[in-house]
Amino acid sequence: MTIGIVDFGMYIPHYRVSRAEIGEAWKLEQAKPLLIGERAVAGYDEDSLTMAVEAAWHALEGHDPAAVDGLLFASTTPPFAEKSSAAVIAAACDTAVSRTLDITTSLRAGTAALGLGLDMLRAHSAEQVLVTIADMRRPEPGTLLDAISGDGAAAFLLGRGENVLAELVGAFHLSDPVIDTWRRSDDRYLQTDDEAFTNQVGYFSLVQQAVKGLLAETAVDPARVKGVAIYAPDGRAYMKMAKKSPLGMAFMQMGMEGPAPYLLMHAGNLGAAFAPAQLALLLEKASPDDYLVLVGYGDGADAYLFRVTEAIKGRPEKRPLSAWINTKSQLPYNLALYFRENLRQKPLFPPDVDPWTSLPLLHRERNELLRFHAQKCNNCGALWWPHRPNCYDCGEQHNFSTVRLSRRGTVASFVAEWAIPTPVPPVGMITVDTAEGARITNPSTDGDPRQLTVGDEVEFALRIFHTARKLPHYSWKVRKLRV
Repeated sequence: MTIGIVDFGMYIPHYRVSRAEIGEAWKLEQAKPLLIGERAVAGYDEDSLTMAVEAAWHALEGHDPAAVDGLLFASTTPPFAEKSSAAVIAAACDTAVSRTLDITTSLRAGTAALGLGLDMLRAHSAEQVLVTIADMRRPEPGTLLDAISGDGAAAFLLGRGENVLAELVGAFHLSDPVIDTWRRSDDRYLQTDDEAFTNQVGYFSLVQQAVKGLLAETAVDPARVKGVAIYAPDGRAYMKMAKKSPLGMAFMQMGMEGPAPYLLMHAGNLGAAFAPAQLALLLEKASPDDYLVLVGYGDGADAYLFRVTEAIKGRPEKRPLSAWINTKSQLPYNLALYFRENLRQKPLFPPDVDPWTSLPLLHRERNELLRFHAQKCNNCGALWWPHRPNCYDCGEQHNFSTVRLSRRGTVASFVAEWAIPTPVPPVGMITVDTAEGARITNPSTDGDPRQLTVGDEVEFALRIFHTARKLPHYSWKVRKLRV
């Protein structure tokens, strides 16, 4: 039975910082030729978990979340050191999965999670597996890594049978304890040392071995490969790899319009999500019988070969991946530092405010806070969110059911509020009419709410409402539809 990718999604945050501005701030004169383009920056209310949810919903559009019975989350920057992010993502995607797992601590986490998901299908321990990958790495401010890195996510819905749009042909894996970048539990920033040496004995050596092993394993002519999604530390390493790789013809065909240069220029190196996001971009433009290679790197290397099937023509219509790149706002570099709480003397929010929500309340309301379930009065049909003890329309107190909201709606009214503490004032309080008939008033995110008008299409995004006692409280905010 054919196994592989049933659908895919991607997410790039709304904000961008010019690399030239980063270079100017730190006087990186010698690196000026490399400081072109811009890097994507997650908002102050985002983390790897919320970005993974965005990519997951993109992949799930046109599919039934209830059919997913396994969910994996891969990241080098999970929001929790001890608590499953995958379980929260599974709830936010309104799945009923019983098997969730976080895979972390390695740049290869994304491709490793993809391999584990495919193994679950091969072993018949799951029918559909949702693999989510997101990263927002912490480079030290003022370093070249600070300018090159970017935040983002990718997701893949894996399955078997005739719905598979990219079938797995073969894979090759190797492990090596090479020291490249590292970060211990008490480190605030990424650590690195001799990059030229680690690239030579680590990146170039291991990736070449993995690609050669994959080609030998699958016996596929390299000339048949149409696209390569490959991790690369930066543009220079990518160009050097392209010249020396056995897949040189595929690199030549992609040219500078390939997914790696495209992401490096417009978003940055997305860490564990970098190569998977490239695969999503390749799949969006692929044709039946195209062969695509995915290569991940970090303490070893993973290489996968996929063949695109006729099912690619029947992929559900959804927003193009380029929408995440093209819908953006420029962010001053000092605010990007502020978002990461690198300005120690200026906390994101007043330190004397502790908006703690009790654990019993968070547990009781988790379906509305995470799954975005509205409450429906079965007596009169009224619909509302958040939940309440009685119907505001007819007064009913007992006869209720729940409705999963679609995450989209139109602006009924809004106000720009300057009194609410926020790193990017003002906060919009947006009243939205959903397609299901609920009217919801929630805070805005991603951009200036004063640019909205009544009737605009908007969407709800899972964000961090606030953090108290080091616990992020997640719920849904409103942003202009990114298309």
